[in-house]
Amino acid sequence: MTTEDTEDQQAYERRVRHRLKLLKRRFEEGRIKIPDDEKIKESLLAIRVGADGEIDLNTVNGVVRSMALAIEAVERREEMKRAIPLRDVQEMYFSYIKNNFGSYYKAMLTRGLDPDSAAYAISQNQAAIQEIEPAIPGFLDSLLEFWRISGDATSAHVADMHNVLKGIYGGDLFPTYEENIASKCGIYTDTIVLPDPFLRSKSLFPVWNVESRVYYLIKHALNLLQYRDLALADLDVPIVVVVPDQGVLDDDERDFLVRLGKEDSLIHAEKLFGRRFESFDEVREFVDALNSVDKLAMKIVDPTRLLFDTHWGGSVEAQLSKALTDRHLEILGTQHPGEMVLAQFMGRMAVSNEILIKSQRFHGVPILDAPTSWQYFSWKLEYDAARMESQSGLADLHVTRGLQHLAKSEMRWLGRVPLDALIEIRKEGALSEIRAMLSSGVEELATVKPENFHRTTDRVLDNIQNAFEEHERKIDELSNKKWKFAGKDIGSWLAVGTLEVGAAATGMPVYGLSALLAHQFFDVPKFKDIPASIRALADEDKSLRRSPVGLLFKYRGA
Repeated sequence: MTTEDTEDQQAYERRVRHRLKLLKRRFEEGRIKIPDDEKIKESLLAIRVGADGEIDLNTVNGVVRSMALAIEAVERREEMKRAIPLRDVQEMYFSYIKNNFGSYYKAMLTRGLDPDSAAYAISQNQAAIQEIEPAIPGFLDSLLEFWRISGDATSAHVADMHNVLKGIYGGDLFPTYEENIASKCGIYTDTIVLPDPFLRSKSLFPVWNVESRVYYLIKHALNLLQYRDLALADLDVPIVVVVPDQGVLDDDERDFLVRLGKEDSLIHAEKLFGRRFESFDEVREFVDALNSVDKLAMKIVDPTRLLFDTHWGGSVEAQLSKALTDRHLEILGTQHPGEMVLAQFMGRMAVSNEILIKSQRFHGVPILDAPTSWQYFSWKLEYDAARMESQSGLADLHVTRGLQHLAKSEMRWLGRVPLDALIEIRKEGALSEIRAMLSSGVEELATVKPENFHRTTDRVLDNIQNAFEEHERKIDELSNKKWKFAGKDIGSWLAVGTLEVGAAATGMPVYGLSALLAHQFFDVPKFKDIPASIRALADEDKSLRRSPVGLLFKYRGA
């Protein structure tokens, strides 16, 4: 054995002893409970201490070493969280945004504008463009560096917020500017997890033209600053927290999301065009030939699967023509009709996978507020369930149900809550029972085992119906009491519209891992090709066997 080998062995033994000391300390502190497993007990009882007072590593088997390694990982995670508190991260983040865009935000409020109209006006001003646009790359790079330093700690803090109902926002770059999503569903969730919109759209800035780069930069900033008071309110559990997308910080995870998007796109293409494709490359080759609206329209068999925006309506030809001129769709990076359609549903499917992964990572429930995103998310759950059904022989493993159809009257919920009132409600601990009405039904649906899904779904939906009937009575009671928070009457917060729940039992539902087992469609990726972050979530999900659940909050007419 060489000197170098000896030094490596000694270093390894020091690490093992350090881990064992951490394990011993946790046992002594009562922070570890030994499972009722004879193998573990025998392994622990076999450990001996040598004459030098050090643990004899020859008496430590693989079971104990694995336990010690896991404890070391937990210890490092806790040290990281202590070094980078969540509150500090959020304060630094919003301070950076306010320092750069606070004057624009103040002007927006003074003039009674919204983030969209204010951003559009600024993006049409050439003097503003010349001042803002050159600074965009540096601004984005600074944010990226900030999240590279603090992102892991932030994610750990949010994931470790136990006994907290977390709504994980997804589907779009950021919640719509038209209403605050915390106002819309902050009564029904404890914490809403929002993405950093700048980081999420970082790869799109080079695609946008100069005016669009300025427009989206300003719009993101003004929209984001509307959540500052909620994120920084002096509460034990934050109403809102901003986290970075792991797919931006981790190239392997980003590439894996793209792959998952392609796999779901293959199924979507088969339904849209009414024919089987052997690979995504075959789909791409097929759409390449559809270089005009007429050619593409002729090949579409199921027009209901062609979706750019649920508000558009009209014929296939009309939707395609509108898509080619819509300024918001320039992010697709093409004017080729076939390529545009493919880019649209592939991107949407990748985003649907992303929200499922993020919800699993943070132990939360996907929250969407855009009907177009909701439809693609629901299709994603449908495709996962179909894969599961083909493998298991079970049926009806997917459900999307509008809760207003379950209720006896049009759905109402407390969805227009003033932000200062929402903060006051949290400080006083009021209305928690209303949140519980929704969370109990969703939680039951989320934890049902695939083999019991169909039988349980009806029962869970009955429970949700009963909960919302009770919820309706509570709303009437609260309105009659004329309760006020921050000077606002609860009765004025009522919203009417769509509340939908979607769920699927996929067997491996962290993001439809069943897709990886569908041999008839795809090659199973080699273990090494699956990012470590995803493997960890998949392992966790095997034990939890949770079904993905999503919630849509949408005002009538919005």
